[in-house]
Amino acid sequence: MRVQCKGITFVRHGLAKQDRQKHFGEKLFVPSFPEKTLIDPKRALSVYLDKTKNFRKKLSESERIKLFLGINEPHKLVSTATISSWIVQAIRIAYDDDNMKVNAHSTRAIAPSWALYKGASLKSILDSADWAVESTFAKFYLRDFDATKVLE
Repeated sequence: MRVQCKGITFVRHGLAKQDRQKHFGEKLFVPSFPEKTLIDPKRALSVYLDKTKNFRKKLSESERIKLFLGINEPHKLVSTATISSWIVQAIRIAYDDDNMKVNAHSTRAIAPSWALYKGASLKSILDSADWAVESTFAKFYLRDFDATKVLE
């Protein structure tokens, strides 16, 4: 992870299911929103890292590179199941529907569909999601939803 003036760049380590020869370790840039401090991911990450820095000192070197660490005792690494539940909670809050049938993988459909609805180019959506062809997005992930229920 590199924190820069305009945002944060993450470099994924290891292989993902869509990785192939000459196509792995993609970087992900998350822009900063300095004018909107409550939703600024750079600010949130900085605060989080500051709050967990003393806990990280007690971890092994291989654990220290992990981003998510519990802020409650015993300050262990956060599991993928916990991160999944956070994603589901965020989606339900965004749609203001506590009973919405959603899982963490739903972001693979919701985020790009919302981006398209808000005017993002199809090329930028395909690049961001690492899809080679438009038909993958259209067939498996493009969703019709009531945009008036989603918070801006």
